[in-house]
Amino acid sequence: AARGGILFIDEAYSLVEDNRTYGAEAINTIVQEMENYRDDMVVIFAGYPDRMEEFLQKNPGLRSRIAYHVPFADYSVEELCSIAALTAQKKGLHLDDRAQEKLAFVFETARRQADFGNGRYVRNILEKAKMAQATRLLTKDYESLTQEDITTLCAEDIEMPEIAAPARPRIGFSA
Repeated sequence: AARGGILFIDEAYSLVEDNRTYGAEAINTIVQEMENYRDDMVVIFAGYPDRMEEFLQKNPGLRSRIAYHVPFADYSVEELCSIAALTAQKKGLHLDDRAQEKLAFVFETARRQADFGNGRYVRNILEKAKMAQATRLLTKDYESLTQEDITTLCAEDIEMPEIAAPARPRIGFSA
């Protein structure tokens, strides 16, 4: 179906985890199709860099058929805060100043986690904050709620991440 277009495989390494027979078979088929239709199809394999390296080692013909490797750095704390503010705005919400400060701290903490998911993390934290806000508003008198109460996420609505996974090693210097 990807002939004449693009086949995008996110978390491609999951095809080879736990020695799944069908995953290895799928990769062999994709490699063959990449060769047979190299002028008529683009295949994009995406995933975390360390796990993608393992993925490329699983099939000897795969690495030689991939012409470009494009690494994407994780978003900075500032970029994550901007994404959160824009996402909230699109949902008709506003982050008060203390919520924005807490989000910056949360993102700085979360970025050190081995399984940090970048933009997906922002979405998840905002969804949890909206649920926390709803629970918080349930304790208030319905008649006293304002439009601002309903559309504003506060610091207390933002959940702190659990620090369970070991920190990802950082290379270089940071301020």
